[in-house]
Amino acid sequence: MPYGPPPRGSRPPKESPAKEPRTKPVRITVDLTPADYQVLNSWLARAGVELDQPVSRMTLARAIGAMIRATAADHVVNDVVLDLLRKEQS
Repeated sequence: MPYGPPPRGSRPPKESPAKEPRTKPVRITVDLTPADYQVLNSWLARAGVELDQPVSRMTLARAIGAMIRATAADHVVNDVVLDLLRKEQS
């Protein structure tokens, strides 16, 4: 531990304010083939019927968010997605 006053011209370290977690949604852009876009919209319409929710509540962002959470939480879903990605690679 140093003794005495700090050297001239030196400043005490600035305390950086704690960063608050981001609350605003992050916007992304995804390029889909017309066929994938049609599949996504068809799935969304069926999901709306299954959940008895109006089309206005069944947004693409809500659906994709649910798909991301399902993939991250469920090993079976994760494996299916990884298999599809592997097939696209070859």
